[in-house]
Amino acid sequence: MADNIMLNVQEGFDLKKLTEQLADMYRAKGFTVNASSLNNSEVLTFDKGIGGINMVLGMDLGIKATFTVQNNTLVVTLSEAAWTGKIIGLCVGWIVCFVPFFTAAYGAFKQSQFPKDLRNDITLLAGQQ
Repeated sequence: MADNIMLNVQEGFDLKKLTEQLADMYRAKGFTVNASSLNNSEVLTFDKGIGGINMVLGMDLGIKATFTVQNNTLVVTLSEAAWTGKIIGLCVGWIVCFVPFFTAAYGAFKQSQFPKDLRNDITLLAGQQ
């Protein structure tokens, strides 16, 4: 499920600057951030703790954000969140032992909060321009 953020921005808004600042902010928080440009859009992929035991325990975080500016409106689409590990952890934890269940539940909570935190940071950085 995709989540959209829409913010009014000034004429001449620097989308590249926003995505660079956001990428730097999340790299400082320990995330791996991959950036790419596609047509008039910027795409950032945020990952933390992807793969291995973190995925089995549901402690990985990840999301893809696509940024575009249309008619002085910044549109950010958040998609492809990392929910697979949480589902695996909840199932394994329920069947085998409760440790993965609880870590996956905590990971699910953190993943559900991640788009809200990202939205707040985008709003903050966009407002500074």
